[in-house]
Order: sequence, then structure tokens, then C-alpha cells
Amino acid sequence: MTEGRLSLAIPPLPHSPILNNRQSTIGNRQLRVFRSVIFIDPPAFCTTLEGLVAPALRSRPLAVAAPGADRATVLALSPEARRAGIARGMPVHRARKVCPDLILLPPNPRLYARASRALHEIFRQYAPVIEPKGYGHAFLDLTGTAGLFGPALDVGFRIQREARDRIRLPVSVGVATNKLVSQAATTVIKEESDGSRTDAWPILQILLGNEATFLAPQRVEVLPDLAPKTLQRLDDYQLELIGEVAALEERQVCAVFPAEGPLLLARARGVDPRPVLPPERKAEFRAVHTLSTDTNDLGLLHTLLRRLAEQLGHRLRERQLVARRLTVSLAYADYATARQSLPLTMETGALDVELWDATRRAFTQANRRTVAIRAVGVKVDRFLEADVQLELWTSPPNPLSTHVERGEEARLQTAVDRIRKRWGWKAVRASA
Repeated sequence: MTEGRLSLAIPPLPHSPILNNRQSTIGNRQLRVFRSVIFIDPPAFCTTLEGLVAPALRSRPLAVAAPGADRATVLALSPEARRAGIARGMPVHRARKVCPDLILLPPNPRLYARASRALHEIFRQYAPVIEPKGYGHAFLDLTGTAGLFGPALDVGFRIQREARDRIRLPVSVGVATNKLVSQAATTVIKEESDGSRTDAWPILQILLGNEATFLAPQRVEVLPDLAPKTLQRLDDYQLELIGEVAALEERQVCAVFPAEGPLLLARARGVDPRPVLPPERKAEFRAVHTLSTDTNDLGLLHTLLRRLAEQLGHRLRERQLVARRLTVSLAYADYATARQSLPLTMETGALDVELWDATRRAFTQANRRTVAIRAVGVKVDRFLEADVQLELWTSPPNPLSTHVERGEEARLQTAVDRIRKRWGWKAVRASA
């Protein structure tokens, strides 16, 4: 092990049912390969890069926020800004009051993307499957690669060393058997550092069979991707630790969380069957827009949602795909969220007019509050290949019908796409 590096390996429990299953499998002379997943997390990625570009900023409290908007929020911050009391998502005007010495920087997507590409060049040397998760962050599936590169822990140290030597970027690494636990491990690493800046982060490895034991004493906020509403509900029931949730019976959890109860309980116990998927296999398209001013103006919101639906329709048709589900997500000025999903029929999952109709209905069902809306998003998923739908799109028109048939809609859509391709997106605008 490299001098000055720290590896924390939590040993497995001897009574683990997963380990017993593994031992019996080996006893029957059958080899079973267990998953090995690494999560790479460059702490304070954006502000660290800004400090590399301008060394004078390295020890100063930095925050990244959109310029020129009074209602802008902090998108990223340095460890110094975090210790000063600033948090991600805090309004800029409040952050200035909390830390008068705060230095505000506009987002620099080109810099972040360039550093992310450099990191991924390192990842590709060791991982056959990589799933990016925002700038610089990524899941690496190392299952079955030990014969080539050694144990996952060694790979983590190599990635740390190469990231530091090539691009001077420190990274924290979580090693586990699934995505959830490996990501939670990097969160624990950062929390134990107490927000201090360091160029040598430890690697935290959670061995097979000890996922639940590792998670149990951690705060529920350590569980990745928990919705604010879920966290608030857990707080209402004074469930502060992951182990307290894991100890509940499924019927108890489902009584409070009818829809997400089983998934929440599985996550609290360290169970996560999600595969690591590269971007080309991610089975969803998203279009999101943050409003410059919070609003309840339905005319403005409908126009925006229609444009987002048309963008998704264009992406689907370019890739000859049909979506089977559409989801509208809303973020309100008070940071509450709402979401509504609707199924799409096989013949309607790529046409603008049908996608807009589903978007409008999903928005109406999701928007049950009077609070102004801050951001809207539309997502389509559950794809099918579009070529199986040709017979539905080219059916002859029914002379007795008062509506445009699917074949006519498809031909009209094709004409619109051709006009926009030649003359630009604004060449054709949908009527209200």
C-alpha cells in the first residue's frame, strides 16, 4: 500500500446469509462471481478545479452560482465555504450574509467537462463499464476484472494516484458490492474529513456481507438520492439512523411510505440490484428547464412544457425509438417537489402532439399546489424500437373519422421534422 494512504476495510460478518450462500456454492464446486463496484467522488469538484486554474482562490471560500439573478442559488461550494455555514441550494443573497468574504464564480461547464473527460480516460484503463453521475463522478463496474488489474481496492489506489499525478485532482473512492453502498461510502469519507481540504483522501471498502452493518450507524441522509419529502417524513417519525429504518418490518414502513416502502427498506439494508450502465444504455431521456423567475402563469408553463416535449420527441425519432412512459417533475419555490407519470400507448410514444397531450395531463395532475413553480422537467422511458410501429403509423385514413388518423399524424410529423432540420427549430411553431 502506498505510504501515507489510508484504507478502511470493514470485515464481513461470519453469520452473513450472503457469505453462507457463497461458501455452499464453492463447496459444490460451482464458481459464483460477486459484483465489485467502485464509486469515484472528487470532493468539491467544481471549486477545486477553479482553485487549480487560479491558485490564489485555493484557500478562499468559493461558491458557484448563476450570475445576474437575485434568486440564484449556490450550485457548488468549497470546503472553506461549507465550514462558514453555506450549503448547496442556499440563495446567493443569504450566502453573502452568512459569509461576507464569499467569492462567487459563474459556472464554467467547459472546464468541468474537460476535467471529467480526463478522469474518464483514467477510468477506461481499468473498468469495462462506466456510468457517469454528474461532473467527475462515476460508478465503475470491476466485476470479473481481478485477474487483469488485481483487487478493486488496488484499482482504487491506482485511480487516486493517476488522478493526482495527471490532473492534480484529489478523489475519494468507495468500494462495495453495489452502487448504493459504494456511493454511501464516499459520503461517509467526506463527513469524517469534517469538510477539510486534503490531497490524499482515504479509500473506504465495504466487504461482501457487511453492507447493512456499515450503513446501520449512519444518518439517513447518507442514503443516496433520498427525496427531501422522504427525509422529512423520516424525521417526523424520529428515524435518524439507517439502522433504525432497517430494523422495521416491511408492513410498518409501507404504512408510512405506501409506494416506496419496500425500496426504502431494501436500501436501508444495503440491498441494491441496479446494474452499472454506460450512458448509451441509459433507458431514459430528460429535458429540464429552470425558470428565471418563479411563476404560476399557466400560459408560460404550458408553452415551456410543450417545447420540452417536442425536444424529447425529436430525440426519440432520431434514434427510432418509442417511449412507453412519460413523467413530469415540478420543483416549487419552497423546494418542495411533485411528480406524475402517465403511460404512453405503443402508437403515440414518439409523436409531438401525443407527447404534448400526455405532458399537459401529467402536469395538471402533478400541480396541486398554489406555490410558484421554479423548475419543470419531462422524462420519457421504457423504450421500444420504432420499426415495430410502422404498420400503426401508415394505416390508411378512415373517411368516416373526424380526427386525423395515426398515419396522417406520422406523415405530418415527418414533414415538420424536415422543415426544422433545414430551416431551424423555430421555423415551425405549434398553435395553442
